[in-house]
Order: sequence, then C-alpha cells, then structure tokens
Amino acid sequence: MNSRERVLTALNHQQPDRVPLALGGGPYGLVDPLYHQLLQHLNMGNPVPPFRSGHSISYMDDRLLEKLGTDLRYCWPGLLPNSPVNQGEDEGTFYDSYGQIWKKATPYFYTGKGLLEETDDIQDIERLIRWPDLSDPRWTAGLRERAKLLREESAYFVVMRMAASHGPFQTACDLRGTENFLMDMALNPDFATALLDRITTAMENLYRLMMQTGGMYFDMIELPGDDYAGNENLLISPRMFRKFIKPCLNRLITVIREYNPDIKIMLHSDGAITKLIPEIISLGIDIIHPLEPLPITNMAEVKSEFGSQVSFIGGIDISHAMLGSKTDVIEEVKRRILQLGDQGGYILAPSNHLQADVPPENVVTLYKTALEFGKYPLK
Repeated sequence: MNSRERVLTALNHQQPDRVPLALGGGPYGLVDPLYHQLLQHLNMGNPVPPFRSGHSISYMDDRLLEKLGTDLRYCWPGLLPNSPVNQGEDEGTFYDSYGQIWKKATPYFYTGKGLLEETDDIQDIERLIRWPDLSDPRWTAGLRERAKLLREESAYFVVMRMAASHGPFQTACDLRGTENFLMDMALNPDFATALLDRITTAMENLYRLMMQTGGMYFDMIELPGDDYAGNENLLISPRMFRKFIKPCLNRLITVIREYNPDIKIMLHSDGAITKLIPEIISLGIDIIHPLEPLPITNMAEVKSEFGSQVSFIGGIDISHAMLGSKTDVIEEVKRRILQLGDQGGYILAPSNHLQADVPPENVVTLYKTALEFGKYPLK
C-alpha cells in the first residue's frame, strides 16, 4: 500500500499492511531544539526555512518525515489567531490577533491577563476584542499550492493542520480567564454563550476560508485544540459539554463538510476525556488525539468500547518512555500497537509535542520500531 491507501484503510477500521505513522500535526510535532538535534543526528544538513513565527514548533521538514517513514504530510495556514506574533513592550511580552497578551516562558508562551478578565458585559465582547481580519492574504499564503502539490504529485495522506491553536472553549478561557469562564458557564450562562458564539463565528469564517482555498485537496483537517479534562477527570461535566461546547464544534464541522463531505476530521483534547468520547463520536468526529497515556485511562478498554466507531492517533508516552532508554521506547511502541492497532483504527504518533529533552536517537527508535513491529497481522 502507499501511504494514502494505508491511512484511509486504517481510518475505515480495516487492517492495512502496517500501522500508519505520523509526526508534525498541530498537537504532535517537534520543538525546534529537538528538530535541530535530529538534523545533526541524521546528518541531514541545514534546516528548512521556518513555516511560522511566534511558536516553539517552527519547522515542517518533509525530508525528516521521509527519513522516519511517516505517512501523513501537512498543510498550514499562514497565520493563526492565537499566535503571539506581535511584539509587546518588552522581550517577554507579545500579542495575538485578538489583541490578547501572551508571556514567553521558554520554550512556550502562556496567556497573560485576559482581555475580558474584569468584565462580563456582553457588549465588551465586541468592544475589547480585535476579531481577525480575514481579508489579509497572509492567512492562506501558499496553502492551495502546497495542498495541490501533495495531493496530485505524491501518495501521502494530506492533512490540514489546525487553523487555530485553541478551540472555542480554550479561547474563551484565554480571553476571560479559566476560573472566570468556568464560573460563567455555571452562573452567567448568557455571557458564556455569547462569548462562545462570537469565538465560533470567527472560527467558522476562518475554516470556511481554509476550505475554500484548499479543501478539495485535504484528506483530513484538524479542529482547533480544546482541552476538556485534567489528568484524572473532566474540567466540565458532560452536561455542560453538551450545552455549551458541542454546538460550537458542530458548527465548525458543518462548515468543513459543506466543502468536502468525505473529509476526515480530527479533534485534539488532552487529559482524561473518556467520559466525553460518546459525545465526540456523536458529532461525527473521525479521529481523536491523543488518547493520552494516563494512569486513569485504560487504553485497551477504550479501544474495545469505541474502536469500531472512531479512530485514534497518538498514544505514545512523551513524558516517561520517550525520555528513557531505547528499550523503554521499543516496549512503549509495542504496547500501544497491541492496545490500539487491532482491526485498524489507529495511527501511531506522539501524545503531544516531542520536547527538547527527548534524545534524538529515541525518535529514530520510535519510528523504526513501529515500522518493524506494526506490520499486520500483529504479533
């Protein structure tokens, strides 16, 4: 099978020739220092030009993906509304397209005081937030050309990365402050609904623009990342998810499928989200990332219960196994393939971005082992 056939077979819950492999999506890439270490480790020469700024994951190197044997290739927007790209008053202060302040804590950025942190006046949603101007040609710069090239001149599975780093829930938490917004959903639902509605409208327009530009070439698109859980339980109840968040996701999915009904849609949500998986499936989501390897998450049970209804991408432990020995990495790969790979429905990938403290030889071992051990029938 070629890569596109392999991935589509797996996502149709059938067994391809081997488990598909991925690296480089919106929530599962390489931080810049590790990318440079891998180039040196593999004697690959100079880095490619960065594809964006304001992030700690700045490089998309098809040469490296080819070397590792991965099956997915990526397109990306020229801008991201949550990206801290505008320099502030000092070296550690930046602003994103909404006008929201961000602070730099190497290698990542975190949101500062929310634009709406001190107000729950619905009129301030328009007054204080600078909603993205999608007439700026930078949003789609090079997107159609890259997507068309990948689809027509390669056999890879073509993925449109997240058009926004944070989804409706997390963007609301950025703008309002997480504690404030959680209380808004409980005590001030009109304000919470109004804020989510305005955020979702901006994202609908952004995804419509991406789909108009290259949607006919995409095999899969990533929804913005939205984390609904911590390491042990949900941050919001399933009832609140149904009331506030599910309608927002449904609007984004509707826009995407208006332009390409057959496209596969991925949702990233960290943490212990098992209780929400039925809700996510009911939206028509095809793939969930990352199925984070947490003590409370029984991956084999999740696969058994939901594996015929949704596919999973991720699963590889970046916090322990990828920091350990070569043997640790090999055992991690075998464990996840056996837990998640039966009857297809699984793409092996890191459960989040691979960090600078991951040895480059462990990245090579990860994909080499998956290529060898992931052949069907699994043993």
